[in-house]
Amino acid sequence: MKKRLALAVSAMLAIGMLTGCGSKAEPAATTAAAAETTAEASKAEETKAEESKAEETTAAEEAAADNPFNGATVKVGCSATFVPYESIEMAADGSKTYVGMNIDLITAIVEKNGGTVEFVDMPFKSLMAAIQAKQIDFCSGGMAPTEERQKTLDFTEVFFYPRNAIVYRSEDNYPDLASLAGKKVAYVFGTNYQQVAESIENVEAVGIQGSPACIEEVKSKRADACIIDGAGASEFLKNNDTLSMSLLEKTDDCFAIGFPKESPYYETFNNTLKEMMENGELDEIIKNHLNEQFILD
Repeated sequence: MKKRLALAVSAMLAIGMLTGCGSKAEPAATTAAAAETTAEASKAEETKAEESKAEETTAAEEAAADNPFNGATVKVGCSATFVPYESIEMAADGSKTYVGMNIDLITAIVEKNGGTVEFVDMPFKSLMAAIQAKQIDFCSGGMAPTEERQKTLDFTEVFFYPRNAIVYRSEDNYPDLASLAGKKVAYVFGTNYQQVAESIENVEAVGIQGSPACIEEVKSKRADACIIDGAGASEFLKNNDTLSMSLLEKTDDCFAIGFPKESPYYETFNNTLKEMMENGELDEIIKNHLNEQFILD
């Protein structure tokens, strides 16, 4: 009896062991299948990410290829006696660097679009002729988009409104244009300052090449006063304590950047300029060279 009981117990234990082994095999197969599914899903996600990245890269490459500035060096005409908008700083080794508000603005826009700038210094009155002769690709920003100029050039958005100033010797006092009646007044030849000077009653208006030369006319007493840009006048007076200035009211005079008709660079440049006007980058450039009273409202 005991022997039969022992055999029965042994049989039951064997069956239990066989059943236990079978139950353990099924989860192992399920785990392997799940791991394989997870790996496939992960690989699919990686493939999708790579394809998305490739599409983005292709789109960026296509956009760069379509951008006329990308990889190009553009020649930009400027009149580098127009402190603090565009001027030249000479280093001890004789090398020169173009500096100023207009210089920084143009450089930023061109570099944002993948290009580089080569500035070409020339008299202000020569800028339009240089564009027409294709000596430069466009000109810097000290030019108002008058009706006459728009017949020849396409202008960007207006990005700056300057304020004119009367500069005179400190022993004199010319608070406004009316006080210059009958006086000899210098102005920068070829600019809108000529119209301002000639609007004065009985004035003797004299055109001079560049703002520094106008200042010298006043200092040497060859002129009673000169009319130049207010920001530039402030810079000159820092080093000329014998001179004074009167800042005039804001006028319709303004700055834009002139391009030849059908320029390949115009649309891209103007769009980037508008973006900088909207996001505050332009305001920062203005504040770096002038002060907040010159920022557009």
